[in-house]
Amino acid sequence: MKITLLNVSGPLSTDGSRLVSALLKRHNHQVTSVFLARREPVEYEAHEFERLDEMLKQTDLVLVAVYSSYAVRAVQITEYIHKHYPGMKVIWGGPHCISAPRLSLCHADGVCFSEGDQAVVDVVNRMEAGDDYLNTPNMAFQVNGETIVNQVLPAFSDLDSLPYYDYDLEDHFVLDRTLLPMTKERLREHLVQYPYHVPIFYFLTSRGCPYQCSYCNNCRYVAMFGRNTMRFHSVDRVIDELEHTLGFLDFFRFVGFGDDDFFMRPLDELRDFAEKYKRRVGLPFGVAVSARTFRKDKMELLLDSGLRVVQMGVQSGSQRVLDQVYNRHIDLSRTRDVVRQTGPYHRRHGLDFLLDFIIDNPYETKDDIIKTYTYLVDLPLHVRLNIFFLAFFPGTPIYDRALKDGFIEPFNEKAFRFINRGNLRYQKNYETFLILLLRYLRRRRQLARAVPRPLLHALAVSPLRGVASLCPQSLIDTLSRIVQ
Repeated sequence: MKITLLNVSGPLSTDGSRLVSALLKRHNHQVTSVFLARREPVEYEAHEFERLDEMLKQTDLVLVAVYSSYAVRAVQITEYIHKHYPGMKVIWGGPHCISAPRLSLCHADGVCFSEGDQAVVDVVNRMEAGDDYLNTPNMAFQVNGETIVNQVLPAFSDLDSLPYYDYDLEDHFVLDRTLLPMTKERLREHLVQYPYHVPIFYFLTSRGCPYQCSYCNNCRYVAMFGRNTMRFHSVDRVIDELEHTLGFLDFFRFVGFGDDDFFMRPLDELRDFAEKYKRRVGLPFGVAVSARTFRKDKMELLLDSGLRVVQMGVQSGSQRVLDQVYNRHIDLSRTRDVVRQTGPYHRRHGLDFLLDFIIDNPYETKDDIIKTYTYLVDLPLHVRLNIFFLAFFPGTPIYDRALKDGFIEPFNEKAFRFINRGNLRYQKNYETFLILLLRYLRRRRQLARAVPRPLLHALAVSPLRGVASLCPQSLIDTLSRIVQ
C-alpha cells in the first residue's frame, strides 16, 4: 500500500511517526514521510498543501501524527485532503488521539487511540486486502455519523522486537512554504536544540511513567491498561540502535534520553548501560529523573560514561498545589535534597541540573505563587530553570476540572496554548511577575550574580506585595511582557 505519513509537530519529530513508518516498511508498505516542521506561524496556507498534490495523487492512505499543540495543522491538512481527494481515508494517531479520540474523530476518518505497534500494521493490511477493518483493536472510526470504538489491546511489552526508528532520508520531506527533500544538513539544522544549541538526538529506552500527574495524558494509559505499565528496551538493544543510527547521522553532538524517569532502571542495568555506552557511543547525554528515584550511586555510574544533564520536575514550590492540584505527591523537602546533592557534581564534573516549573495556574493563590518564587530564589545559580505555562490537554483530569469550573472552554485547535511560550492568562499579578523577573535575571548569569539574594527575598515581603497590588494592571502586564 502507498502511504503518506504526515507529522504536524513544529519541532522535527524523532519519535512515534518514525516508528510507525519503520513498522509499515517492515511489512512491505511504501511510506513517504512529510514533516510540517516549523514553529511559527502554526497554521499553514492552502497553497502550501498544494505542494503535496503530486504525492497525494499516488497515495492510497494518509496517516497523520498529532500532538495537541499542533492539532490545528492536522485539521487543516485533513480538510484539504477530504476536499481535493474525496474518498481518501485519513487516519490520525499520536498523543492527541490518545487523550481525545472523540475530538479527533470530528475530523479524521479513524484514529489510533492507544499504542499503535500492532494496530497500525493490522489496519493497513486489512484495508489493502479489502477486508473489514472497522473492528481493528486500538482503533476508532466515524462511519455515517456513528462512532465505533474497538477493544484496547494490552500494553505492548516486547519493545526489543520493534524495528529501528526510520531515518531513511530518501523518502522523507519537509513542508515549509515549499516541499523540500530531507538531507543530512537539513535534518541537522532542524535538530539543533536546547539546552546546548547543538544537534541533539532524542531517544526513548522505555515506555510508561510511574506517576499520574493531573496535567499529563499518562492518566489515559492508566485508564486503558488498569495500572501504570513500565516497559524497557534491553540495554543491548538500546546501544545497538544508537550505534546504528548515530553511525549514519554522524552530526549529532548530544543524546537526550526522553524516558520520563531514567532511574527507574535497576542499578545493575545502569552499570551495564554505562560501560557499553561509553565504549560504543561516547557522546555526552542527558536524562530525566524524579526526586523519588534519584540516587547518587546511579548518577555516579553514568557520569564517567558521559552524563552531562539531569532534568527533574518540581512544578510548584507549594506542597498544596502539588498534592491537591497536580496529583504529584512528592515532598518538596525531597526535591531540595536532590538539588543539594547534585551541587558538587556541577563543580567537579560539569554536570548541569535543569528544574521544571509550571506557572500561570488558575488554581494557585498568590501565596502559592510566592512559595514557588521563594523556592526559585534559594536555588544555586548553576541550576537552570525551565518555566512552563500550564496548558490544559484534553483528556487529562486538570482539563476536565478547569472545563467544569469555567476556566477554559472546550478544546479549540486554534486557541491551544503552548507550554513554552505565550502570555499570562490566569495570574496577571505581581507575584507571577517576580517569577518571570527571576528567570530573566538567571538567564543573564552576571546580572544574576550582581543582585543580592536578600534583595530578591525582600521583593516578596507582604508590605511590598500589598503596594504592588495597587498598581494599574496595565503596568504589571507591561513589566511581565518585558521580562518574558
